[in-house]
Amino acid sequence: MSTLEEQLNRAIGELQILDQLINEVRSRVSTLQAIVAEHEGALSFVEELMKNQSSMKILVPIGGGNYIHAEVTDRDKIEVSVGAGIVITKTLQEGKEIIEKRRENLIQAIQNYEQRLQQYLSRAEELRRIIEAISTKIKEGGLESRR
Repeated sequence: MSTLEEQLNRAIGELQILDQLINEVRSRVSTLQAIVAEHEGALSFVEELMKNQSSMKILVPIGGGNYIHAEVTDRDKIEVSVGAGIVITKTLQEGKEIIEKRRENLIQAIQNYEQRLQQYLSRAEELRRIIEAISTKIKEGGLESRR
């Protein structure tokens, strides 16, 4: 195999790996964006609880697109997940701060992934140009050897 063909194979291999990485990063960004949206919904609800002085009637999801009617009567506390199925009781303000911090961390992670994605996309584009150039050289070399 000629050096051009070896270079072409290496570039194609690297491009295939990059394409997989690009898809994985895009998937992670999408997942993180959905989680950020959940946190924003939670923040909106907590802020509404903090503003509202009376009890609130809400719909609580019970799964499968089904809901039950409920009333929030204790507006002073929130149960906050700390991971591993453990929740702790916090004031609304403390809970809001925890949710905001988590949302900020998620947004930072998204920005990091998007930066990495841009690097991968730039390298993939560079590899496509290299592959095109090598392919052209190989084709031209093949034509010259036939003459």
